[in-house]
Amino acid sequence: MRTFLTLVGFEYKKIFKRKGAIIALVVGIILTIANPLMIIFGTSYIDGEPFENHYDAMVKDRGYAYALSGRAIDEVLLAETRDAYSMVPSVERYGTSPEFQEYARPYSGVFWILNSVYDYSLDLEGVKNLTAEDIRAFYQTRHDNVASSIRAGAISYAAKDMLIKFDNEIDTPFIYAFTGGFDSLFANIYSIGIICAFILAICLAPMFAGEYSTRADQLILSSKFGKNKLITAKLFTAFSIFALFFMLLIAIAYVMCMSVYGYDCWGAPFQLIGTFFAYPLTILDAVLIFAACSFLGTFLVAAITVLISSKFKSPFGVIIIVSVLLFAPMMIHVPETMVRLHNFFSLLPANMMALWIVFSHVPFDLFGLIVLPYVALPVFAILAGAAMLPFAWRGFRDHQIG
Repeated sequence: MRTFLTLVGFEYKKIFKRKGAIIALVVGIILTIANPLMIIFGTSYIDGEPFENHYDAMVKDRGYAYALSGRAIDEVLLAETRDAYSMVPSVERYGTSPEFQEYARPYSGVFWILNSVYDYSLDLEGVKNLTAEDIRAFYQTRHDNVASSIRAGAISYAAKDMLIKFDNEIDTPFIYAFTGGFDSLFANIYSIGIICAFILAICLAPMFAGEYSTRADQLILSSKFGKNKLITAKLFTAFSIFALFFMLLIAIAYVMCMSVYGYDCWGAPFQLIGTFFAYPLTILDAVLIFAACSFLGTFLVAAITVLISSKFKSPFGVIIIVSVLLFAPMMIHVPETMVRLHNFFSLLPANMMALWIVFSHVPFDLFGLIVLPYVALPVFAILAGAAMLPFAWRGFRDHQIG
């Protein structure tokens, strides 16, 4: 065991001796710190004149949301929101009016939820004209829209029935909470997955390919531990550095998002993040699931990287291939109507890190077994990544020295 840990330590030293790896890791940390801060810098302008600082606007809206936090989004709160917006004059830029700032803005978070149920089609007059019947039917309208969207999909009838049943299990009325911190965290988990995967490609590409290019493979494969312990130590190093770096970035993002925006809504319904999600989850449930999918998507990238590294003689070639595999799917849109192709594209690492894929309403139908995306994706990543490791191990062990 001591010998193995010594070999692992040696592999870590080799990674951290490369300037490119150090720069990539530092850049990843800086980007993770900076991402949650980007949207609060700057100022909104009206007709060329400064109107409101973004940070001050966030603090003000957060204060208004905290004042409503814990209240049920029921007929009373929805009616208050309508009445508040009814105080606003029907002018082109009503958001800058004193009446909006005084009466309606404190309810803007509730208005966003209300408007999202109507597919963002409500303008100021539409809110003013909401009847008591419309307000009473709020949750039924939401459910009908979700069910209609699901039924219009190309998935099987069994999958549609399952998703609609899940939506029926969602507790109503929703309890309002300020979600700014978790809105930012969800966005940053996606960014972290992509950043971490790309940086891993840079750090892990020379794991085996670097030994070929420097001809160190001749020494390693003829040494006492070259064909067993050292290869295992390399693989352990690859996956431990990925896990540690990913968890470091997640911890940084969590602290940044929560300290800047607030952390008021662990137990709030996931529908405050996305009104039409059909899954009966809390925001805490969704964060943990999404982080796990992003983590395992990065794990899959690490497995692919070391596998290709065991076959290629140049680390540069490994980085190019992994980068194409990581970024190319982000530029391709596969409609949900093409279910099989959509499912296949969902299994690519970058798509495993996307919120709209993880909680998609296009489950995997495996010969009548309906598997939800947020179950299928991590299971596939574990199985596929684990299956690659023996090939990477044998790829370097059986390499012909020449």
